[in-house]
Amino acid sequence: MDDSGTIDRDQLRSMLGDELADFADHVPDAMARELLHGDHGFVAPYQLSAALLSRLTPAMRDWQTADVLRAIYPATPLSRTRMQPIAGALAAVACRTFPGFCHFPYIPVAHMAEGRDEAPLIVAVHGSSRNAKDLRDGFATFAERLGCFVLAPLFPMELDMSVPDEGYKQLVDDRWRYDHILWAMVDELSAAARTRFSAVLLFGFSGGAQFAQRLLYVDPGRLAAVALGAPSYVTLPSERWRWWSGLGDFQRLFGKPVDWPALRRVPVHIQCGTEDRLDCAIYSAEEMGLDAAAHDAFGRNRIDRARLLHEQYGREGVASRLTLISGAAHAWGPHVEVAKPFFEEQLVRAASV
Repeated sequence: MDDSGTIDRDQLRSMLGDELADFADHVPDAMARELLHGDHGFVAPYQLSAALLSRLTPAMRDWQTADVLRAIYPATPLSRTRMQPIAGALAAVACRTFPGFCHFPYIPVAHMAEGRDEAPLIVAVHGSSRNAKDLRDGFATFAERLGCFVLAPLFPMELDMSVPDEGYKQLVDDRWRYDHILWAMVDELSAAARTRFSAVLLFGFSGGAQFAQRLLYVDPGRLAAVALGAPSYVTLPSERWRWWSGLGDFQRLFGKPVDWPALRRVPVHIQCGTEDRLDCAIYSAEEMGLDAAAHDAFGRNRIDRARLLHEQYGREGVASRLTLISGAAHAWGPHVEVAKPFFEEQLVRAASV
């Protein structure tokens, strides 16, 4: 598109690719401008599909993109937004059940265009940096291709420094059950999009991996697969040590025992970078409730702890695999990329059953 606003349909055909090029002349003007500008306000090129483009009509030529999508998508609470996408990458969405918490969702465009009512969900949990939006965006293209939703919760820091920063990683503190907050977000997104989540694929990086592996103990029956990216601290599957180093007081905290048969059915992918070797010694043996020997055996860095968790899971019959990501330090991006084929493998396997 040139500065005069003329739409280059040939450029649009090239953007759409051979499979969708025949739709180029049917794309409404406002949508075409958005696509050619790379604006991504309501729709991005990777979100387009024959399911969506085949529903465009000549009457829509002069419509705004938001109105085109409202005409195509089934009516949902999201249809009332004017400045936010109705599907795709939404802005932060408040949790109604737990005000003060929010999440960044991705709603697959093709899913909405086709009016489906069931889809898998990827939950992607941030570490201490609270980069929830980055994790959502990291999974977006993958999620659109596979028809998955994404939900990246944000567990904010408190300005009151008397409150520990680690509560969400440990699932429970003096104020909150963070597993309850997450499941409320999941239920609210499901209701808003009128979609049943057929499988929940759980990813966490660093502190988010701590959250994820602890949620696996609490709610294994709700999870289809778990990818743990470089957890700084792990919870060993042993009642010898109290929570969160172990499971000694699990039933008191969570009101139920660990469901080991359900947990053993969940595939777990433990990940760590080969260069993630910096000592990560935040807690003393006393703070962790470990004796000196157990604290030494826990390891000094994330590689040590990933290996320890993999070994301990193996002893308990938990189906885990360990991948050391060549050249990766403590960065979330490589872990998202390694988790994607693992999640796709689980979805393909489930579809073939």
